[in-house]
Amino acid sequence: MKIIALGDSITQGFPYGPRESWVYYTARELNLNIINKGICGDLTWNMLKRFQLDVVASDPTHVLILGGTNDAFLGCPLEEVSTNFTAMVEMACQHGITPVIGLPIPSLSEPEEVILMSYREWLQDYAQSKRIKIIDFYAPFKAAIEAGTGMRLYVDEVHPSVWGYELMGKTAVESLRDLIS
Repeated sequence: MKIIALGDSITQGFPYGPRESWVYYTARELNLNIINKGICGDLTWNMLKRFQLDVVASDPTHVLILGGTNDAFLGCPLEEVSTNFTAMVEMACQHGITPVIGLPIPSLSEPEEVILMSYREWLQDYAQSKRIKIIDFYAPFKAAIEAGTGMRLYVDEVHPSVWGYELMGKTAVESLRDLIS
């Protein structure tokens, strides 16, 4: 089993680097080969643009797609972001790669969070209609924020702290256990 994790800085592990990322944690805990293809600053459009080279050319069994936070920061419309996700999922399926969609963590900036929520709702509906597995990174962060402990999960309004990446890793591990059985 070979898995590519495609995304932006939150996949890459910013500001710490890939060895502190949710991807590294997940790969270590599940003893899987997960290749981190997170690039800081990427929009879903950039992810789509590099999908052939970074995903298809590597011939993985699965691709974990997590993006949208930078799109929300720039105010990209849902129509644009949904088109990019749809194209990535279709390309994966055309090449026999099983897609898995990650729901972006909350942004602590309200304007971005409103946009991200529309992306998440669309992603959930889309994944359900296509029977695509979801990793819900949003729910545990939202629960921590509501409990008053969410601030320790972030280094800024967007990027996870070491504890945040660990929580993302634990969430991914729980969601992906069935892939290895």
